[in-house]
Amino acid sequence: MMRGARVAIVGGLALTAIAAAIVLSGSPQVLAGSNGVAAVIYPPLASVSGGGGACQPDETVPAGSSAIRLSLEASAGPRIAVTVHSGATLIAHGESAPGWLGRVVTVPIEPIDSTVHQATVCFSFTGADERVSLLGVRTPRQGAATSGARTLPGRIAIEYLHAGSSSWWSLASEVARRLGLGRAWAGTWVAVMVAALMAAGLALASWLILREAR
Repeated sequence: MMRGARVAIVGGLALTAIAAAIVLSGSPQVLAGSNGVAAVIYPPLASVSGGGGACQPDETVPAGSSAIRLSLEASAGPRIAVTVHSGATLIAHGESAPGWLGRVVTVPIEPIDSTVHQATVCFSFTGADERVSLLGVRTPRQGAATSGARTLPGRIAIEYLHAGSSSWWSLASEVARRLGLGRAWAGTWVAVMVAALMAAGLALASWLILREAR
């Protein structure tokens, strides 16, 4: 029993360390561009049912874009499918997981090789009956977004993201510095101390488990 507990703990810690290293070796997504539309919260442009969606023409999708951030509001958002068209040609598509919160949702898509002008971005909701608010600004009908056969009173705020050039490892000191801001004792050392305390707690828990198994 003692040997099995030791193997389980060592194996679990090793897998956790490997997973953390893989994640931190990746690059965070950064802003590649936007349509310049502000996400006005009230009043929303429209409230669309869980089975609806919308399309917005005259979008410029920057080269390298690998995710689209839509300004939508929901308390537990439905699954969202996004497509990017250039005329009748499908350029990219992607889906988000359901259950997102807040006023934005980021949907991953296949990376786009070159900038697409006059693109149409469409999105649809599936798997939920909750209504979703579309956030943007009011504009003339020309170039406005549409929802089904209905022309909306304006355009939705959309941002385009791509993978950054720096990994999370290289940003560790900056993240630690920002975590230390606004505290009673501000400084990068605050984040380092918290990480050290978490590591010590994990080591203590592992030792207690092994002691009980013995």
